[in-house]
Amino acid sequence: MKIKTTLALLAALSLAGSALSEPVDTELLVEMTSEQKLHLEQRLSTLGFFSGECDSSYDADTRAAVESFQQANGLEVTGLADGDTLERLDSADAVSRQDYLTRFANAYAQMTALEMGADSNDVLVMQRHLKDYGYFSGEPSGSFDDATRQAVESFQMVNGLPITGVADGATLMRLMADSPITWPAFLTEMSASEGDTGLNVYVLQSRLAQMGYFTGSRTACFGELTRQAVQRFQQDLGLEATGQADAATWAAIYSRSGTADIPGDTMKPGDSGDDVKAVQTRLNALGFFDNAISGVYGYATETAVRLFQSAAGLEVTGLLDGDTSSRLMADTAPNMLDGGVQQRFASMLSEADASVKARILDIAMAHIGAAFEGEEDDLYPGFSFVQYVCVAAGLPVTIPEDLIGMASQQMQSMDSIGAGDIVVFQSNGDNVVNMVMAIGIGDGRVIGTSESGGWAEPSYMEQMNGATIYCWSGSKS
Repeated sequence: MKIKTTLALLAALSLAGSALSEPVDTELLVEMTSEQKLHLEQRLSTLGFFSGECDSSYDADTRAAVESFQQANGLEVTGLADGDTLERLDSADAVSRQDYLTRFANAYAQMTALEMGADSNDVLVMQRHLKDYGYFSGEPSGSFDDATRQAVESFQMVNGLPITGVADGATLMRLMADSPITWPAFLTEMSASEGDTGLNVYVLQSRLAQMGYFTGSRTACFGELTRQAVQRFQQDLGLEATGQADAATWAAIYSRSGTADIPGDTMKPGDSGDDVKAVQTRLNALGFFDNAISGVYGYATETAVRLFQSAAGLEVTGLLDGDTSSRLMADTAPNMLDGGVQQRFASMLSEADASVKARILDIAMAHIGAAFEGEEDDLYPGFSFVQYVCVAAGLPVTIPEDLIGMASQQMQSMDSIGAGDIVVFQSNGDNVVNMVMAIGIGDGRVIGTSESGGWAEPSYMEQMNGATIYCWSGSKS
């Protein structure tokens, strides 16, 4: 299965050594002795950027740590230990990873959201950034109009943020303080042709189905039916009818589909207001939603809606359409305290097998860089993200104990964790047992939410050294 590289770009809060970096070109490195390389790794480790073994090698992990240090310290990000980098590294003014994250969080908290009707220099600056990254085609004016809202929504969609059309702190930080995914890069990476498989093909089939071009099963496999659907769409739009979903075709798909394909009376992620509060209150009363009643239709609300739809025997979409709304407000609405609902969910979890792992992996990868709201239980860090992924994949996880019960296989090391596995790290300390939850993505890595801001990000979970690793690999319990 092809995992698109654009979906694996990190938010700025995920500054950490990672093997996602390209191999080091040794010819470009400055001449360094083994002692100098060892000092480099030790200094990066002290500042919190390097967590590997200090062994005098300049491998991909060391380069990734150098890149993170350079970004945090305002240097050109090359991954090479040049003179400026070495001088800054040994200076008393070197910014540590923790200091950078603290500054980042403070700046995030002070940002004022920009929305429709706003008219200011802040809007002008935002429009210029959106234009630079290919999302905004108009002339920056400082007025937050409908074209600006659409550009913000596209940016949020591509960069793993809740699609609200409101440029909140998370959106502005990703846009202005990070290296976000550009619109042209996204369209290129989403390109697909016959024989391809992956999340991009699944999205392609879903978008074409919404517009009436694709009538087959959404298999995430690009076959003859998908090719014919793409070709018909291209003909109708006046594009070259190749049957291949290239960047130009995707641009046309997104200009024709999106929120407009969802009926106007359907409540969806990104919506906000008193109507959302009413839905959250009702879901809370029925036991499907235990977060704050915020009035914002975010990931936690979408998860609750999916669980309710599953309990009610409705199509599980995460959207509050007419049928879902009517069923939700009815006196006969299913309740999580009902033994029948609990038994049904327990049966679905016990019968789940490895066939769902690919879906879990796709959803987790697609949400790298997304900020997951929620009142996390200190005993179960990462639960809200893993719950969202599992429920979206068809596993009705309602409480952390569901995941603990599934992850019954003890693993000897991170290297044993497979792509799409559900992982629980158990650590003991100060008379408290913590269960950190994440999704395996292979190569000894997992995706979980960070301690700062709840961003979903890949890591090697070095901080869990000494923890006992439990895993669900698709085997029936």
